[in-house]
Amino acid sequence: MAELVRGASIPLFDRLSSVGSVTDNRHQLLTPEQLEASIGRELLKLLNTRSRLLPSEFSASTGTTIDYGIPDTSAISARSPVDLELLQSTIQQAICHYEPRLKDVLVKAFPASRPGGGALLLISGTLMIGLKLRQLNFELQLDSQQTHVKTI
Repeated sequence: MAELVRGASIPLFDRLSSVGSVTDNRHQLLTPEQLEASIGRELLKLLNTRSRLLPSEFSASTGTTIDYGIPDTSAISARSPVDLELLQSTIQQAICHYEPRLKDVLVKAFPASRPGGGALLLISGTLMIGLKLRQLNFELQLDSQQTHVKTI
């Protein structure tokens, strides 16, 4: 009788960047916690990479490899409701294009807690592991240097 597999295969770039050889990891599965950490790392990479597109061009993008990342957000004010809405939709679109493991993605952007600080992002979505859906929530602080992620 077939056994239900509890886990998810290791993504290609996680296998390539692992300490062991690719053949050592070929038959291993990620636990739900490892999969969540893998998605968190991918969100960091995505939000710390700048797309060549302007925000207006990005909204019409189909998510090609050459457009990976998010548009430059340095001109966006973390205190402006209009800018925060643009940031939310841009990041949500980028996640939908480049992190296909995360479904039903919702991004909420909140004003900076300190003057000159970046927006606080709450990203939620669902992940299918085997036959179960798992809700994932990430908190990201955007700043001028680098994005930081925390799982909540």
